[in-house]
Amino acid sequence: MLDSYWLYTIPNFILAAAMYTIMGRYLLSLVFKPDSEMVIWKVFTQITDPILRFVRGLTPLVVPNGLVMVFAVFWIILLRIALLVAAVVFGFAPRFGG
Repeated sequence: MLDSYWLYTIPNFILAAAMYTIMGRYLLSLVFKPDSEMVIWKVFTQITDPILRFVRGLTPLVVPNGLVMVFAVFWIILLRIALLVAAVVFGFAPRFGG
């Protein structure tokens, strides 16, 4: 059964999945070349490229492409915090304890 806090839980889950996928791509970029034909690399790049293109548009051009992934994680963390604050303010945040 879907809990009554789905308005917070589902977006938070999607943002967390995006954040960890970008972190995984960053770690894989230390191992694989950008033009690698490995399937795992291709999957991570296909999933994260739209997010990174969006973040590249928000990030100043002075920032190198390698650091755009770090900025993407930073922006997603800020979005998750903003989602939690909005959930608390508007009363749809999950309650802990009793």
